[in-house]
Amino acid sequence: MDVRQLRTFLHVAELGSFSRAAERLRIAQPALGRQVRLLEEELGVRLFTRHGRGVTLTPPGKVLLDRAAAILRQLERARVDVAAEGGAESGHVVVGLPPTVADILAGPLVARFHDAHPRISLRVVVGFSGFLQEWLLSGRMDLAVLYTARVARNLRAEPLLTENLFLVGPGGCGLAPDAGVPFADLARRPLILPSPSHGLRALVDETAAARGIDLTVPVEADGLRILKDLVVRGLGYTVLPLAPIHAEVTGGLFAAAPIVAPDLTRRVVLAGAVAGAQGRPAPPPVAAFGQVLRGEVRRMVEAGEWSGVLL
Repeated sequence: MDVRQLRTFLHVAELGSFSRAAERLRIAQPALGRQVRLLEEELGVRLFTRHGRGVTLTPPGKVLLDRAAAILRQLERARVDVAAEGGAESGHVVVGLPPTVADILAGPLVARFHDAHPRISLRVVVGFSGFLQEWLLSGRMDLAVLYTARVARNLRAEPLLTENLFLVGPGGCGLAPDAGVPFADLARRPLILPSPSHGLRALVDETAAARGIDLTVPVEADGLRILKDLVVRGLGYTVLPLAPIHAEVTGGLFAAAPIVAPDLTRRVVLAGAVAGAQGRPAPPPVAAFGQVLRGEVRRMVEAGEWSGVLL
């Protein structure tokens, strides 16, 4: 078993396809298949099940996925630590962002970080908080912005801000950022919300249940772009933070008002893996990215682009 075989295995597992993995790695598919086959022979198990749409992991493959990702992250951190002792700043950082954060934060954040640290490469993964926590716990990700008050015990979490949530409708519907809408008013409007498994929907449902309020949700949609498109078409109202719609509200495409009585807010945290037994700090590239991320969040809040209170 060598590092190249493990990296090849991870790419195939992520993409679910030998051909797509070969294209990403820029190697011939037979050579890639041979690496996986040698790994399977050494371990004495089948790692993938082949089918018409590609491949899926077998139970032993799922075990190796977690172990291999953690091993490669440790190797990368060892390389970075050694390079840092020699005065070189390089490395690789994998960061996770929820969709509503990625839409407005990823662009300026990556540009700012690249300008300050051009030798550190980045990978940005977009997903819901539960998915991002799983990647952090398995060692496949260094940092993630999460919408949650409950972070797994094996993760460290640093509060970033308490984010205000807004009732969002099409432009001209009468909502205004300086005039709060009581939560009870949501019962009088058709709502377009994510499915119940989504953290934002759970918050809305819990608040409604605690106050005995029945909400009408004729349409559910988990994609931010779909939510926005349906609101523009006049099919209903949704609940979102201000950040991902700030430009559209300013341009008049949407109208939005903060939800009050009670204030509807959620906590945004920056999470990462707990340091080792020796209490070592995060690797320099990860620490550098965290510092730039905090600065960009602060800038957006102070500029009014992200409505909330810094923590």
